[in-house]
Amino acid sequence: MKKIFIPFIIIAGIFSSSSCTKDFDGMSENPYALVTAPAEEYVHPAVFKTQSCLIDLYRGTISMLVQHAVSTNSEIASRVIDNYHIADVTAAGPWQKLYLQLGNAEAMLNQALKDEDQEMIAIAYILKSFIILNITDIYGNVPYFEAAQMPLHEEITSYTTKYDDQKDIYRSVVIMLEEANEILGATEKYGFSAICDKVFDGDFAQWRRFGNSIYARVLMRIGMKVIEEDGGIFELGDDKWEAISVKSKLGELYSCFMNAGGDYPQMRSIDDRPKVPFSTLNETEHTPFFSTTSGNWNVVAVCDVLTRRMLDYTTKVDSQNITYYEYRASSDGGHIEDPRYDCWWRKANGMPTQLFNDQRKTFLDAPEHKSSAGNSKIGRMVRGKNANGEPEPSIITGKVYDLQNADFYPLMQYSELPFIYAEAGARGWIPSISGLGAYLGLFKQGITNSILEWNPYVTADDPDVIAYVNYCAATEKYSGETFNSDNAVEAILTQKWLSQFFIGIEPWCDYRRTGYPILKTNGPAADNDCILPTRFRYPTDELYRNPVYYPEAVNGWLGGTDNIQTDVWWADTQESKEIRLLGRQ
Repeated sequence: MKKIFIPFIIIAGIFSSSSCTKDFDGMSENPYALVTAPAEEYVHPAVFKTQSCLIDLYRGTISMLVQHAVSTNSEIASRVIDNYHIADVTAAGPWQKLYLQLGNAEAMLNQALKDEDQEMIAIAYILKSFIILNITDIYGNVPYFEAAQMPLHEEITSYTTKYDDQKDIYRSVVIMLEEANEILGATEKYGFSAICDKVFDGDFAQWRRFGNSIYARVLMRIGMKVIEEDGGIFELGDDKWEAISVKSKLGELYSCFMNAGGDYPQMRSIDDRPKVPFSTLNETEHTPFFSTTSGNWNVVAVCDVLTRRMLDYTTKVDSQNITYYEYRASSDGGHIEDPRYDCWWRKANGMPTQLFNDQRKTFLDAPEHKSSAGNSKIGRMVRGKNANGEPEPSIITGKVYDLQNADFYPLMQYSELPFIYAEAGARGWIPSISGLGAYLGLFKQGITNSILEWNPYVTADDPDVIAYVNYCAATEKYSGETFNSDNAVEAILTQKWLSQFFIGIEPWCDYRRTGYPILKTNGPAADNDCILPTRFRYPTDELYRNPVYYPEAVNGWLGGTDNIQTDVWWADTQESKEIRLLGRQ
């Protein structure tokens, strides 16, 4: 096999995770050559490295954009992410990491095609779909159709590949997910080597359910845009697969979801979640936070926007004239605490977002925000153990959780599905969910399952769980009113925003797609014209690595500048723009 130069965005066959066979270890020996390995041996390394990238991206960037978290750094000119400054190195990270795994998914698909292994073709389609969706949803139009083929060439004569329209990428994804479902629905085989798949143990039925769950997400993602742009009909431009009606297809998937089977089986419970395992014992399976020091870990604090949804607060103004919210326990007349809260944060008080650096420091140092012992009252993410290696319990329940080195992180939560169908019902897209009671039931199901996904100490019948779910459905206010047919979409998306904690870019995608939850984006230090970033800039080296097509993309769909204000295709709807504008008023 001839050597090839490393493509500017993809290199196939480089893995740093554990492998299925001894031969797999040799796949990284020559980084300039393509490798030959059974298709199944690509699965776990590609899944693991993709998830490692996504959870790192969530904690360091997305959590602050969507106001789950806020930075406590007091940097010069307040150039922090929650003030809408995304450094070039931060923007380039997902591009470099995810394109690597897209190349591996393509190499896996190519090997499966050579071997005429239909089931592995299907798994490769699902993996490829998941990875390219994350890439395009972060950046917008990106190299895809030509770029994905680059690792398969024996020689590379040109590093340049065109940027493909996001709409065309989504067409490809829909076709791949349909193909995967068809193949796995027809197979008589149980699965492949469990050693090569630490998520589903090689179970084809589980992979099929995961692929169709992604399909439901895809349909909801593009639904508003396709309805506004093309009346709800999504042309696929394929000889085999006809155009789909987004509403009809969602209805078909919903029927299968309710029946736990059918032509499009999806996740049936939280046990079906794709849980990617991490380990503190195996260096190749450490979390990206494994070596993070306590000081760096504690830089990320809970945003008061999130705490005010999960707990009960009274409004106060501190000595620096900054409004803050003091936690009020249910024993003091507040509502029941969200059973997920101390799975995520150790302390109950939140911190405002979009502050200048001096305000940030003054807020943290104010006596109102410190205990009598001088410790901060502001919540930081749980980490399992303190600096002395001792268990670090929550101050609310005393239970011990760990986000820094968890045993697993799911690629997708089961609770996302009832929220998807609840929103579709509230929008009138699925006739069988048109009644308030139907989508209210799905709304409550989503909240309940989200709690169970995070809190191992409770059950669905736990009085605190029932009380909190009922509070969200009957007492919590959404734009000043409790859950009703007029504000149901906002209520559903607000609770879905909570449920997508630590799930990659998903809460950011939902905000851009719908404008919900309504987030204040015009705080004192908010930059970017008070617009919550709509995309990441392309890596700066694209200018010289891809000198033909990079300028074409910038001068085309981006209007002349590689900015973070242009909406990606599916977010560019009148409804979303109008709702997002509310946060700037």
